[in-house]
Amino acid sequence: MWAILRPVVLFGLATFLPIALTSPVLTRTVSNRRDSAVSGNEWNPVLEDENGAECSDLAVIFARGTFDKGNLGPWVGGPFHDALVTKSAGIKVAVQGVSSEDYPADLAGYVEDGGSKGCAESLGRAVQTYVSRCASSKVAIWGWSQGALCAHKSLGKLGGAVSNVIALGVFGDPISVWQDSVNYPAIPQGIELLTYCEKTTPDPLCTNPTEDFPRDPIAFIDRIKAIWEEVDETHMNDAQREAVQDLLVELPKQALGQVGQLATDVLEGHLRRWMLTPEHFWYGIDGKVSTAADDLVRVYQESI
Repeated sequence: MWAILRPVVLFGLATFLPIALTSPVLTRTVSNRRDSAVSGNEWNPVLEDENGAECSDLAVIFARGTFDKGNLGPWVGGPFHDALVTKSAGIKVAVQGVSSEDYPADLAGYVEDGGSKGCAESLGRAVQTYVSRCASSKVAIWGWSQGALCAHKSLGKLGGAVSNVIALGVFGDPISVWQDSVNYPAIPQGIELLTYCEKTTPDPLCTNPTEDFPRDPIAFIDRIKAIWEEVDETHMNDAQREAVQDLLVELPKQALGQVGQLATDVLEGHLRRWMLTPEHFWYGIDGKVSTAADDLVRVYQESI
């Protein structure tokens, strides 16, 4: 068994413990409309056309990663929301996660489609509806892991609302391992790409992996399951610990359900699509979300 601190492979665009890092837990309540760990529903008053609904200056929509809970997820989406609230004083910001009803964030949506089609369609509809009621709002589209692929795909689902979009932001973007078989929309003029990839200790989903792993699908699944069973949860917050318990059930179950696709990807040289090391999860705790929030505030200020 590999040591816990050695880079390990996981399935899907899911969630994993950043073993060597601690996660700060923000204790203040940002809004009575969201669970600060996993969800953001701050567009809902506008989307549901509630009386007195207020438009934001900057409307942000986030697509979570595979297996993430809620509509933001505890690993990157939730921390990014909190960082943006901290960094955006004087700007009325509303953060929304892509609907969990439209986007289950499961393994099938990733390995079969290169990012959920339903996620992209739901994201596009939400942006169009919001802009139709808040024509002066600036919009930023964000995603992590499978959600990054959803964010890319959504650029073809925006209609006329694309003119309000100022940024596409992605963490751990795996588009490079999918572009040989999936055609993603080009980024329209006027939308700035903000991308964050861990390269010093490589995230294999957005840079070259440095480890070799089993090519036999069942052995691959068995190794991953064993690693998860020995994960040290010391540095996790409560939402992350809960996510680990869910993953111990869902990851091997869903992976076995996709074992034929895994075998095909091994034969076709696409095993990287299935790789996830701890570095893939560090975007929410290693300062990347804070940097990203600063960058988005800059892009917003330049757009007005």
